[in-house]
Amino acid sequence: MLGKRRRFWFFIGAAIMFMYFLITSNPDPNKPISRNQVISTEMSIVVYTRTGDGGAHVSIDNVTLSKEDISRIVGWLNAAPESAKIPVDDVTGSISAGIALRLKHNAEITIQYNRKQIIVSTKSRFNRDTKYILDQKDLRDFMDQKLEGTYFGEDTVSVE
Repeated sequence: MLGKRRRFWFFIGAAIMFMYFLITSNPDPNKPISRNQVISTEMSIVVYTRTGDGGAHVSIDNVTLSKEDISRIVGWLNAAPESAKIPVDDVTGSISAGIALRLKHNAEITIQYNRKQIIVSTKSRFNRDTKYILDQKDLRDFMDQKLEGTYFGEDTVSVE
């Protein structure tokens, strides 16, 4: 009888520890994040150039983000009210720029920009995903600045 009680309390303790681990290591992807949670970043942009034969060459260039850039991006994401987030299932249009913020606890925030809309995807441990269109002027202006001159040397591209 004493062995069964020990086993019972062992499993109860293990279950409590497991639940605590899940709660503390799986942050809600919609909660504000701090700059300290970001462990790495990547930004890529699509660059269109003309070839000598009248064709086009498309390349993907990596962009280095400064600590200040990262702090501003995190601030813009955190400052966006729920009314500025429209849930979506799919992304439409050609993506011109993208930013990946890798966070602690295997979470990730991906920001995609198609020169018209900002699409934010959040993914946390155990596949807790959300995707939404974000209406955030400062972030859009930041992306437009990074994309200057990338469409055949011009700053803008007509979008449908």
